Amino acid sequence: MTRMLAVAKTAAFFFPLIAIAMLAPAIASTGGGLPWDTPLQTLQNDLTGPVATTVSVLALFAAGAALVFGEELGLFVRRALLLVVAIAFLVLGTNFLTALGLSGAVL
Repeated sequence: MTRMLAVAKTAAFFFPLIAIAMLAPAIASTGGGLPWDTPLQTLQNDLTGPVATTVSVLALFAAGAALVFGEELGLFVRRALLLVVAIAFLVLGTNFLTALGLSGAVL
């Protein structure tokens, strides 16, 4: 019993030291990023750029006009137009918040 207690105490002492020793190289590394960072940044730039903003404004007005002036729209068409409006709000929302000076975290 005392031998098991001694082994447990030794393990409890050395485990944090080993964990810190293994963690130090990971903390010290300042790698170039993950392989999917560049494609995601490109996609973000494409979705918040001037072309996407122009397309979303036009889609918002067209879908809004169709919803307001379209008297006999089917359920599918009405939902598709609401989806277009929602996507337009998402794209315009990021540009609107950026224009106000609000943006995500900068690391």
